[in-house]
Amino acid sequence: MSLTLAAYSFDDPASACARLRLYDPAATLGCAVRLLPGAIPDGPGHHLRLDILPQADVILIQRYFPSPDTAGILEALFASGKPVVYDTDDDWTALGAEHPFAPAMAKRLPHILETARRARRITVTTARLAEVFAAINPRVTIVPNFLPDTLWRPTAPPDRPVVAVGLAATASHEPDIAPLLPVLAALAGELAGKLRFVFFGCAPDAARFPGATTLPLHPDYAAYANRLPRLGCGIGLAPLADTAFNRAKSPIKWMEYALCGMAGIFADLPPYRDVVEQEKTGLLVGPDPADWGKAVRRLVLDAPLRRALAANAQETVMARHMLAGNAAAFLRAWTRAVTETP
Repeated sequence: MSLTLAAYSFDDPASACARLRLYDPAATLGCAVRLLPGAIPDGPGHHLRLDILPQADVILIQRYFPSPDTAGILEALFASGKPVVYDTDDDWTALGAEHPFAPAMAKRLPHILETARRARRITVTTARLAEVFAAINPRVTIVPNFLPDTLWRPTAPPDRPVVAVGLAATASHEPDIAPLLPVLAALAGELAGKLRFVFFGCAPDAARFPGATTLPLHPDYAAYANRLPRLGCGIGLAPLADTAFNRAKSPIKWMEYALCGMAGIFADLPPYRDVVEQEKTGLLVGPDPADWGKAVRRLVLDAPLRRALAANAQETVMARHMLAGNAAAFLRAWTRAVTETP
C-alpha cells in the first residue's frame, strides 16, 4: 500500500536539498510512496496547492517554507487534520548576523519554530539538530543525508603528476574559507609544479593562485554531481568555522569527495568528526590555518597516503551512505507520523 505525501517546499526541485531530502528518496522508494508537490515553481514565485490535501496521508513541510507569507497556508495545512512532518537540515536558530541568509531567516524563524512545535514529527539530518529541535518538540527523528545512487558513482582517484586540490563551496562559505587563503596561496608558490587549485563555487583572488581553475557552482545538483568527479581532484578541502550553525551541518561533502576519489581534509567539528576516521577515511584538522597547510602539503607529497584515504573513504560511503540501501529510513519516519498517536 502506497503512502501519499503532500510536500511543501520552496527549494528548487533540482537543488541539492530538495533532491536529497525529498525527490530522490521518494523516487528510490518507488511505489511505496506517491509524492504530491504542493509548491510548484511559477516564475519568480510558487503556485501553492491545497487541492491535493484530501489525497494525502501525511504533509511534509520543509526548511524555510514557513514564513509570514505562508502563514495562511500553514493554518490550512494544520486544519486539514492530516499529520504534519517538518523537515530541516539546518539550525535556523543559530544563524549569525554575518550569514547571507540571516535577514530573511529572521522574519521566518518564528513561523519555523511554531511549525516545528505543532508538527506531529520533526525529521533532521544530524544528532546536533535533533538536540536543538527536541527542545521545541520531543518527537524528533534523525534521518541522515544519503547520496543518490542515480547521481553519484565511484570514481578512481586520479593519477597525475600535478595534484589538483579542490574546494567546492557556495558563496555562503566564504567566512569558513577566508582564513585559509594566505596559507593556500603560499603553498601554491612553494609547491609550484606539484599542485594546482580548483575552486568550484568560490572565487578567491586569481592573482594569488596562478594557474588555478575557478568554476561557478551550478544550483542544479545533478549538474554538480556530474561535474565534480570530472575535475580530477586528488584532494578535497572542507573547512568550517566553529559556529553553532556549522556544528549542526551534515557531512555530505565527505561523501561527495569520497565518491569522486578524493582524499579529504575536513574541519575537526561534529559534521565530520562523527563520520571521518582520522588517518583512515580522511584527515581532521583544527582551526589553525597553518595546520591546514601542513595537511595539504602532506597529502600532495605522499601519494600512497592520499590514495589510501580516498579508497577507504569511498569504500565506507558505498557501504553505508548510499540512498538505495537507506531510503527506508525516510519511509519509516513519514509512516511513523501517520501511525503514532497525536
